[in-house]
Amino acid sequence: MSRSREKNRVEDHRRLQISTLNKDGVLQEGWRCNWNWLRSGRVISSIGLEMQSRNYLRLHYQLTRHGQSEQLDYQVRITWTPCHLGGERPWFLCPCCGRRVAILYLNRVFACRHCQRLNYASQQASKRDLACDQSWKLRRALGCDLGFLDLPAEFVSRPKGMHRHTFARKISRLQRREDERAVANMGVMLERLGIDLERAQSRLGEC
Repeated sequence: MSRSREKNRVEDHRRLQISTLNKDGVLQEGWRCNWNWLRSGRVISSIGLEMQSRNYLRLHYQLTRHGQSEQLDYQVRITWTPCHLGGERPWFLCPCCGRRVAILYLNRVFACRHCQRLNYASQQASKRDLACDQSWKLRRALGCDLGFLDLPAEFVSRPKGMHRHTFARKISRLQRREDERAVANMGVMLERLGIDLERAQSRLGEC
């Protein structure tokens, strides 16, 4: 496989998502485990993780490319930011550029999407992730650290000290972004089924 084909799509790469690691307890100091990727219930890939301190996660794994095996062992730095409703949220600092990100992708080493020069498989996926990023920014501005599945926009509380008009404007923007995300998600699913979203929307409009 050529290098350009290896690096061009997000969907073709193993990923580490820090919210998932945190939810599964991996970010507790001293924690060690093998992190597995599954397909049809079977392990297809695995790496070793060790939380050496509050701010450093060790990764170690064997990578085989073009018939050559390589052992990799390095640290990824983690930073924490306060949540408006209390607690903290973890982030990776990309080993290549230092950018604060929620997901790292594997292409020999784990790094952010920008350093790996990855694109999304479809325009709908790109729209979905843009809407997701904008949604999270609005939620953080509103003091909410829960996603839309856990707390829909209409149930987000007004932060203390925020003017009602400002709050209403931000909630309206948040609802639009999350509606856009839902539509883009539908587009991704229809693409996978070989259905054209615009044509489907046009047919629905004719009914």
